[in-house]
Amino acid sequence: MKKAFILGMVFLGISSVFAFPFRSSCGMVFQINDNYAASVPRAQLTQTLSALNFNACGSFPAGIVYY
Repeated sequence: MKKAFILGMVFLGISSVFAFPFRSSCGMVFQINDNYAASVPRAQLTQTLSALNFNACGSFPAGIVYY
């Protein structure tokens, strides 16, 4: 179903931005662009998410879990 939806959007020329949610340690949720996440190494993504958590909550996370 998802594949048919995406193919339909491509066929119609409709673009869509896909993102994954990142929940900070204080409960705020940020949408991270999939293109960015796929284009950087895991270490850089972890550093970016840690800095985002620090800016939002005032503390660095103890760890980041990827699903």
